[in-house]
Amino acid sequence: MNEPVKPQPEATGQGLTESDAAVNPAADKAPATASDGRKNSALRKLAEPQARLATASDYLPDLRREYGADAAAEVVPSAFHFLNENMGGWRAGLHLLAGEPGSGKTAFTLSNAAVAARAGFPVLYLSFDVHSEFLVMRLLCQQADLDCRKMMDGALEDAVLDAAMESQAEIFSRITVVEADPELPDEKVEEIARQLIAASERDRVLVIVDYLQIWAAGSRQFTEFRHEIAKLMTAMRRLALSLDSPVLAVSSQNRIHQGEAILTSLEGTTDLEYSADSISFLVNVERPSSQGSYTHPDELISKSRSISLNLRKNRFGETGSRMVKFLPSTGAFNEETVRRPLTR
Repeated sequence: MNEPVKPQPEATGQGLTESDAAVNPAADKAPATASDGRKNSALRKLAEPQARLATASDYLPDLRREYGADAAAEVVPSAFHFLNENMGGWRAGLHLLAGEPGSGKTAFTLSNAAVAARAGFPVLYLSFDVHSEFLVMRLLCQQADLDCRKMMDGALEDAVLDAAMESQAEIFSRITVVEADPELPDEKVEEIARQLIAASERDRVLVIVDYLQIWAAGSRQFTEFRHEIAKLMTAMRRLALSLDSPVLAVSSQNRIHQGEAILTSLEGTTDLEYSADSISFLVNVERPSSQGSYTHPDELISKSRSISLNLRKNRFGETGSRMVKFLPSTGAFNEETVRRPLTR
């Protein structure tokens, strides 16, 4: 059987390293970290032989640690003030992001990866769709305000590129990109994530899955694909709980409701909407009703787009929406204060 992850270079050359553990099944397991001690004490008691069932009072000591005044510093921040307001950042749990092609899903995940890394959290980015080098290029352009087209065409001056890479090197060193094979076991992902936590000064890691339908198709055990989706959702939720960390997974939408901010648009199974702790949608509000795109090809790269960021499920607070500007040329978002009502 093939290894779950394709062999990767030791480094991207741009400051963002790739995990050696992802290509070395024999790697030693990471030592226990502080996050292991954060596991709910009441749940630990339940796992002990002849343990009594936990009462509500058994959970009280955990509340200060999880929700006290010092707990906010251990929540992974989002790149969007709107999500920080409504969810308190990326709390431990399973978070889904969906949107039609071109709505900025990968740019969204890269932006959140950078913000988490800037706050000192390690980031594990599992890319099942895009080569690592291309992702790093997009991340560099986004964070250093560089034109992606000029970057790809070699039109940027060496001095500009060198300055951009130097300015982002420290942040990029906290982001591990794995060009993952769809057969990657979730146990291996947890092993890598624990290694990143152990090597950092934080107790949590942001795990990004881009995207979940490709991962689910890797190891077919069921005739119907919806069962594969359900199995992966269970595994990702278990991963989030085990790591006491957020897992942000990108989801595609079905063709019937593509481009709509509704839960039934998630491709695969209803387990997606029920298993997730939060579900957000990126909707291109400037897309013509004919489903066409911009008339001039250049505008696909140069024209900024109004994107509606819709939080449609939120176990941590209120739902709502916020208008943001997305600039494809750099992959950057500019959050606006204008609110847009949710479409019912």
